[in-house]
Amino acid sequence: MTADIEQHETTQRQAFDLFEGYALSSVLASFEMTGLLPALEGEGLDLETITGRGSDAVALARACLDYLEVRGVVERDGARHTLTPYGRAVCADKGYLVWLVGGYGEPLRRLDGFLSGEKHYGTHHPRDGRWVADGAAMLGRADVVPHAMALLESIRFGHVLDLGCGNARFLLNVCSRFGATGTGVDISPEACAEAEKGIKAAGQGGRVSVVQGDAGDLAAIAQLAETDLVVTFFLLHEILASGRDALVDWLRDLAGRLPEGAYLLAAEVQPPVGGQGRELFTPEFTFVHALMRQRLISGPEWRDALTESGFHVRRLADDAMPGGILVLAQKAAAS
Repeated sequence: MTADIEQHETTQRQAFDLFEGYALSSVLASFEMTGLLPALEGEGLDLETITGRGSDAVALARACLDYLEVRGVVERDGARHTLTPYGRAVCADKGYLVWLVGGYGEPLRRLDGFLSGEKHYGTHHPRDGRWVADGAAMLGRADVVPHAMALLESIRFGHVLDLGCGNARFLLNVCSRFGATGTGVDISPEACAEAEKGIKAAGQGGRVSVVQGDAGDLAAIAQLAETDLVVTFFLLHEILASGRDALVDWLRDLAGRLPEGAYLLAAEVQPPVGGQGRELFTPEFTFVHALMRQRLISGPEWRDALTESGFHVRRLADDAMPGGILVLAQKAAAS
C-alpha cells in the first residue's frame, strides 16, 4: 500500500511539471538578462567574480545555482559552476525563455486583472520591447537566420530597410555578408539603444544606422524610395491586428513606395494546426498575441495577402522555428 501511495504521489501530480518549468524558465532567463548565463555557457561561473553586485545579489545567485544544480542544469566543481549536458541543451534555446519571461512575463503575471476587466493590455502592463527583441534575436540565430540568409543568396540588393529591427543584429549580419548598406526602424527606444551599441561595436556606423519610429507609418520612412530589400521579422502580424484590409492597405502602400523590382523578406509564425500531437511553441505564441488582440494566419493566407497587395511571392519556406515560415516576395512589375 505504501509503495502504491508513493507511486501515485510522484507520477500523478502533473501540475508540478508546470511548477518546475516556471521556476527554471524564470531563473535561466534572468541569468541571461543579467549577464550571468554566458559565464555558465563558457568556462563556468564562480560567485567570487560577481561580488561587486552586493551581498544580497550574490546570496540570491548562490540560491539560484543551488536550485539549478538540484534540477540537473548545472554541476559544481569546487566554487565553479558549469552547465551539464542537459543544461546546455536547454540553453541552446534560451532565446525562447528570454522572449517569454523577459518580454511577456509582466502581462502574463497580470492576466487576472485583464480577465476581470479592471485592466486592459496596452494601457496597463505592456510587454517589454527590449526583451521581446533580444529574445527574438537569440532564438532567431539558429532557427531563422541561416534559412533567411540562404534565401537572400538568390537575389541582389544594395540597401536594406529592416522594419521592426530590434537590436539590429540581423541587419548588421546581412549588410556585412552581402556588402549592403542598411537602415533599421524600431518603435522601442530600448531596442534602438541596443542596436546603436551593436552598430558601434561592429564598427559599422558609416554603413548601418537605426531610427526610432513606427514601422506602421510608412510615410515617415524616407529611405523607402532607395531601398531594394525590406525585411520584416514578426512585424506583419502586428499590422494584421487592425484587420486583413489594413494589412493589405499597408502592404500595397509599401509596394507603391518601393522602386521597381524591390524585394520583401518576411518571417512569421503560423497558428497551431491541431490534431498533430503536442505542438511546440505555436500555441503559446498564438496565446500571447491573442492577449494583444493580434491573430496569426497561415502561409497560404500570407501568399494571398501579398499577391493582392502588388507583390509576387517567389518563395514560401519553413525555417527551424516551430511553426515558422519565411516569405520572399518581389514588387510585381507594373502592368
